[in-house]
Amino acid sequence: MRLLIVDDEKMICEEFRETLEQEGHQVDCARDGKEGLEKIQSQSYNVVFLDAAMPSLDGQGVLKKIRTFSQVPVALISGFLTSTREKEIMQQGAFACLRKPLDLDRLKSLLRAVENHSRTY
Repeated sequence: MRLLIVDDEKMICEEFRETLEQEGHQVDCARDGKEGLEKIQSQSYNVVFLDAAMPSLDGQGVLKKIRTFSQVPVALISGFLTSTREKEIMQQGAFACLRKPLDLDRLKSLLRAVENHSRTY
């Protein structure tokens, strides 16, 4: 699968990329919401991972903009998710919310679910 990670923290993006590439995925990174939107508009992705807390355009803002032109599965990642905020994010069209530090088993499970769902079309 082709994946996009949008996170302003370079180390997180690189570690995330390395882990996903070891699983056989093709991974691109964007350092902020604007760059992430540009990549999504110019390339096709199976899943987009958005950091919830980025300067200028946060993950929820990027998600809202994505939903105006795409139904790509989006997962928001945060170290500070309340159940109320998670519910709000899901209502805005995210398919998942992941907490930092990332649970690799949950991540792999989500990717399998997206892959299985895309085969049903």
